[in-house]
Amino acid sequence: MEAAMASQNQITNLFEVSMIADALGVPVEFRPRDSYHVSDMTGHGTYDQPVGSWSDDSSLTLCLAETLTEGGGPTQLMQKFTAYLDGDYTPHGIRFDIGIGTSEAISRFNTGHVPATEAGSRLANANGNGALMRIAPLAFALDGQNWRDRRQRITDFTTVTHGHERSIIASCLYVETLRQLLAGQALAEALKQASQLVHQGDFRAEEFAYFDRVLNPDFFATPRDQIRSSGYVIDSLEAAVWCAANAASVQDLILTAANLGEDTDTIAQIAACLYAAGHLDEQAPAQWRKALIQTKQSRRIITDFAQKFGEQ
Repeated sequence: MEAAMASQNQITNLFEVSMIADALGVPVEFRPRDSYHVSDMTGHGTYDQPVGSWSDDSSLTLCLAETLTEGGGPTQLMQKFTAYLDGDYTPHGIRFDIGIGTSEAISRFNTGHVPATEAGSRLANANGNGALMRIAPLAFALDGQNWRDRRQRITDFTTVTHGHERSIIASCLYVETLRQLLAGQALAEALKQASQLVHQGDFRAEEFAYFDRVLNPDFFATPRDQIRSSGYVIDSLEAAVWCAANAASVQDLILTAANLGEDTDTIAQIAACLYAAGHLDEQAPAQWRKALIQTKQSRRIITDFAQKFGEQ
C-alpha cells in the first residue's frame, strides 16, 4: 500500500495541529483527571512556561523530521537529541522536559558509547511513550519501501530510546495507521489494515496481545472512565486512538485529550497526529494558531520537511 501523498500545506498543518495539542497539554501535565478543566490555550502550570510553549514531544519530533530531510539515520538523530539536552530544538532555548527512558538512552549513547539503535532500554518496565510521541514524521518518509524495510526503519528509529518489543510494535502500528489514514482510510479500517500488516512482523504473540484492546472493533465505544492516560505506551496509544475516534473536530479532539489528565501533552500530540492525518485540511482554531510559539528553527525544519516529502 502506498500512502497518498499529502501536500506541503497539509504536512505543515499536521505539524502545527500536533504542536498546538502538545502546547495545550503542557500546563496541566501530571494533574489528575477532572481536577482541572482546559477550555483554551493557557500557559504556566506544571512547568511555568509561557502560553504556546511545546514540550519534548514536539522538540524530538522536529529532531526526527530534520534527520529524515537530511537523509540521516539513528546516529544523526541521537546527536540531535543530545543537542536538545542543551536547549536546541526548543521554543525558548531552554529544555524543561524530558522522559527518563529518553534521557538514559542519550546518556548511554554519549558516555557509554553504545550504538544508537542499541541505546534504548530493552526492559519490559521501560515501555514509556517516548518513541511513540516523536515518530509520526516517518509516516511521510517510507513510501516506495516494502513492509520489511519499513518495519526495520521504524524499529531503528524506535530503539534509540525504547528498545523493548512492545514499544517497537506500538511504533509500527502507529506509523502504519498514519500511512493508511494519509491514503484515505477511516480510522477503524486504518487500524485494522495496520494490525494485519504488523502481525506479519515476527513479533511474539504474548507481546502483540497487549494491543488486543485498542484493536478490538468495539474499542471506540469504551467509556471515558475506562481510558487510562498514563505515560505507559499502551495507555497512551489507547487514549490517543480513543480521542481521535470520538472527536467531532480538531478543537474537540485537543480539548478532550488535554482534559484526560496525567500525560496530557503527549496523548494530545499523538491523538492530534492521528486526527490530522485523517483530516488533512482541517486547521486548529485561529487563536490557538496565533498563540503557538514558532521559532526560526521550527519553521525551517517543517518547511524543509514538507518540501521534501509533500506534493507541490
